[in-house]
Amino acid sequence: MRDRGQAAAIHPRLGGFLVINWTAALKVIAISAIPFLELRVGIPVGIVSGLSPGWAIAFGIVGNAVQVPLIIFVMYMLRRIAQQVPWAARWLGRIDRSAERYQATIRRYGWVGLAILIGIPIPGTGLWTGAALANLMRMPLLLTALAMTLGVAVAGVLVGAVATGALAVIDLL
Repeated sequence: MRDRGQAAAIHPRLGGFLVINWTAALKVIAISAIPFLELRVGIPVGIVSGLSPGWAIAFGIVGNAVQVPLIIFVMYMLRRIAQQVPWAARWLGRIDRSAERYQATIRRYGWVGLAILIGIPIPGTGLWTGAALANLMRMPLLLTALAMTLGVAVAGVLVGAVATGALAVIDLL
């Protein structure tokens, strides 16, 4: 493995980029792309695997955010399919009527509320939950994608901070 000096000599702007533990980086990206694990598990695994917290956060965000277009598409298709099934169409109708009652709140918080929901790194508040809510509330696709990506970035930074702090406490013991 090259040290930082050799990497910088190859290309000064790439510096430490060439000496990243790519096995750990790919592990973080893969784990961060798994629903329900997402970057909440991927970032700590990356840090424990030897990545710097900054790189672990970056790769966790990439692994999680790369799913955004796929998730939006899946939710859109599920809604279209559900509208063809009588009992599911009735269920969606009830949800749509309920969403209409909360239109003012949805307009007030909209994409910011969605980003906050996704950005809170607790179980049940990840991308899939956010995408389902955005789809049920019929939020515009572009705003949904931006809110989801922003929420992932916020969650990544928060998880990285907690993981780094927890590891520092463990090191003190």
